Amino acid sequence: MGNLERALKYPFTGEGWGLKFILGGVLNFLGAALGFIPYLGVFLWLLFSFFPLGYAYKIFRNHLEEREGPLPEWGDWGDLFRRGWYVFLITLGYGLVPGILYWAGLNFWYEGGLAAFVGVLFLILGVGMSFVAFFLWPMALAFYASQGEFLAATFQWKRIIEKICLVQSQYFSGWVAALVLFFALLFLKTQLPYIGWILYSFGFFYLSLSVANLFGKICQEALKDEL
Repeated sequence: MGNLERALKYPFTGEGWGLKFILGGVLNFLGAALGFIPYLGVFLWLLFSFFPLGYAYKIFRNHLEEREGPLPEWGDWGDLFRRGWYVFLITLGYGLVPGILYWAGLNFWYEGGLAAFVGVLFLILGVGMSFVAFFLWPMALAFYASQGEFLAATFQWKRIIEKICLVQSQYFSGWVAALVLFFALLFLKTQLPYIGWILYSFGFFYLSLSVANLFGKICQEALKDEL
């Protein structure tokens, strides 16, 4: 629990953490707000979101390589954008099949009758696969970072599972904590009009920094013989 406690405090440590944290939250919020613009909304949302995503990945990689420290300075925006783009691609790769199954399940459900029964099966399968994908994702990202940032490294599932088994207790505890926090943020976003979006934007940035810190250390322990 020591690593988890430190990870939860990490976004609020180091000199000048306030401005660094606020900037990431503002970028997330701007992306979410601009996402409502017709047609261009998705593009603008991604454009702003890649920066805080790349920033969190930078923290993850620093801790994976045992270069621990407080929140880094914002800068080299092109590099942050590029790193955020690749993290997004990895996330998309892991979420694509569960997302398709869930989407198909909803469509079958709305058809009613026998199709609704099939839809329930697809929904259950989609949700189940999304949990599995989210469970593998941190170690997959560690493989990506430790193997020259090649996207193919993220799909070495057999080796990913083997490495997770080496740190299974810490890994599972971190995964559950991240999942609980994420669903809490979703609750705020859906239940609190307007203010919920702001809380979610800043909360998601906080979660990404904490997860980067926590899993950077956990994955470093699992991969220490290969780094």
